[in-house]
Amino acid sequence: MTLRSMEIVQSNEAFKKIDGKFQFVYVQIIVRQDNVLYSAKWMDRENDPQDLSQLLDIQRVETQDRGPEVRQTWTVVSQFDCYVKTPSLFAYTGRSDLEKQIIREVEACEVLRKHPHPNIAFYYGCQVTRGRVSGLCFKRYTSTLLEKVNPQNLNKFAFLSSGRPLVDDFIKASLIGILQAIQHLHSLGLVHNDITPANIMFTEDGTPVLIDFDSCRLVGESLRDTEAKRTHEWHNPDVKTALEKNDLDAFTELTTWLIGSVAEEFLFK
Repeated sequence: MTLRSMEIVQSNEAFKKIDGKFQFVYVQIIVRQDNVLYSAKWMDRENDPQDLSQLLDIQRVETQDRGPEVRQTWTVVSQFDCYVKTPSLFAYTGRSDLEKQIIREVEACEVLRKHPHPNIAFYYGCQVTRGRVSGLCFKRYTSTLLEKVNPQNLNKFAFLSSGRPLVDDFIKASLIGILQAIQHLHSLGLVHNDITPANIMFTEDGTPVLIDFDSCRLVGESLRDTEAKRTHEWHNPDVKTALEKNDLDAFTELTTWLIGSVAEEFLFK
């Protein structure tokens, strides 16, 4: 029997705060070998591994039937033309309770489905496989704010000093819609907790919409206990509770990123 070559499916660099600064520790990697998925660690951020034997802490990744059993109060949709959001493969690894994570996101999306807003991604319902949630179905959108104005994916400070040639008046005006989306969430007792340029998309007619609700929590909920994931440099890591201020501070950061004049205006360094 001929073994197939190893395929790298996903990879993320892991950092640790050492002496007050974030330093590279290892690359967390998902690979496929002979149609089996594995998670592992790789210590060389400059070169890719070529063989499974080179990796450390190898664990098989099981993805089937890992979602929660569907509940009667949830909206179920059949397959049709929509964007189906599924968990990152990294979500199937480690100690996190994937079922609880999906339940929280579905519950938040069901609230938003009952109370839609033009600047919030439209949720159709959940996709079900063998009685369990296998994906969340959303209306398709064209591109993210990050892709539109910062295709090189420069960090915040480099982007601000680049002159931001792709940030036009139309993009600047889109900030109003994002603020309205945040205010709508707050009126429902929800906090997004991960407002970033990558979590803002645009409809075909240019309307900005807020996406990605896996970190969305009820006002006052613990972010640590509920394992809410937030984006580095777009939140205050000392804040451990879902507060409306989290989103408003992130919106201020977004405004500085798009139209601010000096790096000192950034809240999150």
